Amino acid sequence: MFAVEKNRTVSLEKGKWQQVQHLDIPDNGLDVWLKDFGKIRLFRTMLKDQRRHYVVYLPEEVPFERNDFKQIHDQHWQIEQFHRAIKQVCHIEHFQVRSERPVRNHIFAAILAFVYLQKMQIEQEFTNIYQHQRGLFKETIGAFIESFAKGKDHLLPKFIGVINA
Repeated sequence: MFAVEKNRTVSLEKGKWQQVQHLDIPDNGLDVWLKDFGKIRLFRTMLKDQRRHYVVYLPEEVPFERNDFKQIHDQHWQIEQFHRAIKQVCHIEHFQVRSERPVRNHIFAAILAFVYLQKMQIEQEFTNIYQHQRGLFKETIGAFIESFAKGKDHLLPKFIGVINA
C-alpha cells in the first residue's frame, strides 16, 4: 500500500487515463490500472478535511474489502509514527561517528530507547512521547537560567536619575 497524489492518472480501461480525483471510488475500492505498473485497487479516505488516495497491490485475485484496507492503513500509520518518533525523539540520524561498529551501536541504542519509551507509555508513565521529551530538560534549563541570571547583574539595565548641570 502507498499513497498517490490526486493528480495521478490511472485507467479504468486501456488507453483512457483519468486523474484519481475525478473518479467515483466506491467504499470497497476501485480496480484500476496504474501506468507502468499494473492492476491495483484504489481507495479514498478523508484525513483532516482532505481527500487522500491510496493504492493497494494485490498480486492475486483475493477478496479485499474496506475493512482489510482500514487494517492495513492503520498498520501503515503506525509505521509512519515509528519513523517520526525514532527520528525526532530518539535522534537515530544524529550521530557523530563514521566507522561501522559505532554507527551500528548508535542505531541499536536509538531503537532500544524507542522500545523503552513505548514500554513507559504502555505503563502510563506519560501519554505522549513528545510531551515527555519536552519535559525532560525543563528543570535543568530552568536551574541554569536562574543560576546564570543571578551572577550577571551587569547585563541588566540600570537607570540613573537625570542630572541637571
